Amino acid sequence: KLVLKSEIIAQMPKVELHCHLDGSLSLSCIKELAKNAGVNITMTDEEILEKAQALENTKNLLEYLKRFDFVLPLLQSYTNLELAAYDVVKQAADDHIKYIEIRFAPTQHLLENLSLEEAVEAVIAGLSRAENDFDIRANALICGLKQEPIQKLQKLLPLFDKIPDEHLVGFDMAGDELNYPQEKFIDLIHDLKINGVNVTLHAGECPACEQNILDSIAMGASRIGHGIMTKNLSKAEQEMMIEKQIVLEMAPTSNFQTKAVTELAQYPFKELYDKGLHVTLNTDNRTVSATSLNKEYEKISAWYPDFSLADFEKINHYAIDGAFISKEEKEQLHQSFIKEYKKISE
Repeated sequence: KLVLKSEIIAQMPKVELHCHLDGSLSLSCIKELAKNAGVNITMTDEEILEKAQALENTKNLLEYLKRFDFVLPLLQSYTNLELAAYDVVKQAADDHIKYIEIRFAPTQHLLENLSLEEAVEAVIAGLSRAENDFDIRANALICGLKQEPIQKLQKLLPLFDKIPDEHLVGFDMAGDELNYPQEKFIDLIHDLKINGVNVTLHAGECPACEQNILDSIAMGASRIGHGIMTKNLSKAEQEMMIEKQIVLEMAPTSNFQTKAVTELAQYPFKELYDKGLHVTLNTDNRTVSATSLNKEYEKISAWYPDFSLADFEKINHYAIDGAFISKEEKEQLHQSFIKEYKKISE
């Protein structure tokens, strides 16, 4: 049996479906953004990371989300959003990621008079520039924040018509799941779905939040962000998810930090995978969680020593199936991954 050393993990082609732009900026990028924004950061690198990274012993999801307050003021111009998007794709390419979807909340980037459209266009410009420089495809998801007023969230819907760019591929809802259950957004998601927009929703990331997973699927989400609490659903409900090929976007480091789980025995990645659920591996927030996709793979390999190269290949095929891209693009990715994984195993 092939021992999955980090050199082998580094070679594996990967897909990442769940990555937040503002939580994934490299240290050098943060410094460049600050310079562009005229913010004089007098902190050492360690001090910057202290502000931008969540502690291992973060209390809960809300405390984890506070980490974004440091970087957001730097992401208020077209130039900086473009740079940030480029930076995240560059890091993804270093992880041998071949396809990535990067999500962000345009409403968070309007403090210096950018319009919602300009914010989205800036991110897409950064993704396109990175695609030219690296061997990777990168698309964008617009994210609504659950704690924002519905009227504000509704302003995101016309963006899908106004920006007919092939890089804008779907919609997500993120934020405070405990106090803003999914059912509050039924009409919003319905309006997106009738316009043919792909939807993934954060759900089941906090203890006893499994109802949000079922509500998300009922509302038309084909993917669930995190979905840890799928483990508490009935066998029939889990089988429905397998039948509908609902993709779970799991992110081990983040899932422990937000206290979705507190010990490995509770972490359901392998249990759900063994049952046939379509689990995938993601970083969530590279910087906030001080991780990379290679590190997430290394974790899974260490936690579950019998999780083989073929298993890693399989979760990538699940991710390709769940990606918000055309059938043709999926087929190309499937074929190239089959070839690449075969080469590694020889």
